[in-house]
Amino acid sequence: MKKQLLWGMLLLMAGFSSCKKDSFKPVNDESSTGKSTKVNVAQPTYTYADLILQPRQPGETFDTYKGIWSGQEVKVIGTPSWYQAGYPTLVNGAPAFGASYGVYNNANFITAYTVGAQDFFTLSIGAISLPNITALRSDLDSYSNAIDIWVAKSSVDADFYPNNPYPNPYDYIKNSYTDQMGHFVNVTGKLIRVTTGSHWALASIDYPSPKPLPPPAPQIIGGVPDPNDPTLYYVLSGTGNAITSVKTVKNGVDYPMTGVSATGSYTHTNGTTIYHVTVTIHRSNGTTFSFTGDLDIS
Repeated sequence: MKKQLLWGMLLLMAGFSSCKKDSFKPVNDESSTGKSTKVNVAQPTYTYADLILQPRQPGETFDTYKGIWSGQEVKVIGTPSWYQAGYPTLVNGAPAFGASYGVYNNANFITAYTVGAQDFFTLSIGAISLPNITALRSDLDSYSNAIDIWVAKSSVDADFYPNNPYPNPYDYIKNSYTDQMGHFVNVTGKLIRVTTGSHWALASIDYPSPKPLPPPAPQIIGGVPDPNDPTLYYVLSGTGNAITSVKTVKNGVDYPMTGVSATGSYTHTNGTTIYHVTVTIHRSNGTTFSFTGDLDIS
């Protein structure tokens, strides 16, 4: 077993040593300013590798990027996205998602997952055996749950957001998931948006995610009257053009009712107080009705 573990470590070291000199961007890189950075043993070792946009081949209608990860060539296909409301300014480490992944070496294998609006991948160097998918998925589920809890609490508690950092994937996802044989190395990484190169990069799991802006608070859109009871109104709230909550008002005062919900969307004309709404109201008695029209909150 010791020999097998040692062989796995050697493979990993060999992969990193074969990277191009400028493939990885150290956190304290000051080469562009002409400064010489001294090595600090306390400095974090997290890194990212820029993805380089490749020329399109005849007939291609999509973008292809190439990057060097653990000494292996990896391709990223498509146009990734990121949470622009949370990261309106381009910064290193903003989570990115929505790409497809492949390898140039047929001896390698790559598997990708999207969790919490970020792509994670496992590169199997040697590709004869797969990574420990069960352990990886369990860790990804734990990270996803942590994000859901953070978003939910940030949306309703003004004091929660500044005092609680956004969940760091490094606290949940391991740097590698090696197979039980121990002689093939599976290296885990993630897709991020950066300020260098093509603005897309592959990063180590421990690369710090910048703190996003808090989720926007729901805004009141207006009240929809119940066609069966003109004294009963369903007051809608939403964010990002999606209706997210509803409360009931009767005769002009709050009238809480259980089992009431609303699904739909809205648009807002800039400079006005009018929202155009398409919504389905689910009453507490299990019946529904639909409304499409303009609501004025003035």
